[in-house]
Amino acid sequence: MKRTLIGFALLAGLAGPVLAQVPADPVVTAPKFSVQTSRLGQLAVAPAAKAIFLLHFPEVVNHPQFNEGLDLTLPEVVQYLPDVVTPEKLASMDAELKALPQ
Repeated sequence: MKRTLIGFALLAGLAGPVLAQVPADPVVTAPKFSVQTSRLGQLAVAPAAKAIFLLHFPEVVNHPQFNEGLDLTLPEVVQYLPDVVTPEKLASMDAELKALPQ
């Protein structure tokens, strides 16, 4: 019995360093900004996102009612400005937003 306990103790001691060397799974994070989920207010306060926003949608940022829509996403703005907020522009802006560093 004593030998069995000693054997288990030795095995446990050897397994510790092996288990410690197993790399953790890399954490996959979502992009910080997205056309689909980011609110206009979020895009307007982050300098890098605001620059991209202004590049693609200056009409939205400079709209007289912009401050009233800070809680909207761009897909929600489409109903108010369908000729301005087009699928092509949304896709282009989304690609640039996702390329921003986390």
